[in-house]
Amino acid sequence: MQFGKIRDLREDHDLKQIDVAKILGVKRTTYAMWELGDVNFPIEKLVELARYFHTNVEYMLNLTSDKREIIYEKDISVEFIGNQLKRYRLKLKKTQREFAKVLNIRQSSYSYYEDGKTRIPTNKLVLLAMTYHIPINYICGGKRKENISVTL
Repeated sequence: MQFGKIRDLREDHDLKQIDVAKILGVKRTTYAMWELGDVNFPIEKLVELARYFHTNVEYMLNLTSDKREIIYEKDISVEFIGNQLKRYRLKLKKTQREFAKVLNIRQSSYSYYEDGKTRIPTNKLVLLAMTYHIPINYICGGKRKENISVTL
């Protein structure tokens, strides 16, 4: 999975990979592998970057051209994402088996994602989002930033 938007955002802010690595609390080599798509970029770290760059995760994943800021109200955890996945799956009236089939994994493996025992890889989350039109920003606890008007 390519993360070209992340590189573009980094460069637009005149940051080096080492700068973003420090923001995320990881080594530069780890961040470089994420940015190049050599390894899955953890969704929690994408949320941190979206906050930092005042944009949204779906934009950074090239799922939308809308780069408006999303407010991620929660510090997301594996358990939080699992709960959100379950809520959305139930809303769609789908089974764990159906979601697992899309991801080409066993139902028992998928259940670990929903139970918060295992982090869902970002590429698998993107596949679910594209298949079932699941808003990743919602899964990450995001809400549209409202325009605030101040009257004096």
